[in-house]
Amino acid sequence: MSDLREEVIEEAEIIKHAGEIPEVALWNSLHYLTEDPEGPKIELTPQEKSFLKGAVIERYLIIIKRDLTYENRDKSYYRGLERALINWQRLKTFVQKEGFSLDTLQKEVKFWLEDYLRKLTPEEKRKEASKIEEFLKLLKEKD
Repeated sequence: MSDLREEVIEEAEIIKHAGEIPEVALWNSLHYLTEDPEGPKIELTPQEKSFLKGAVIERYLIIIKRDLTYENRDKSYYRGLERALINWQRLKTFVQKEGFSLDTLQKEVKFWLEDYLRKLTPEEKRKEASKIEEFLKLLKEKD
């Protein structure tokens, strides 16, 4: 990580704490770092670009885990299984487009989903059945 400039590390932290669509934060960071008149106007190395894209993946995982944590269901920031599903689809598209591996991410999200499902009551499972089925199907897909 010593090859990363401080500006890049700071922007990655911003991405990891950004809103619900991390790619927007990535593109803002790329613009700021390379083109913005008030930015440093640096040329990013492939390693730095990859580091920033990794921050997007981390942010998506934070969001997905938030919404697959059963204990969060009564919290104001909880968005639900449907949002976790949407964010999984976005993450999957991003990872594939950028050439990152999906295997580890699939295993991690599947673990969170299975833990979430274990904690649902039978009534909650019934209400969420179609979303659960769709999510499990998407987690099995490789491309």
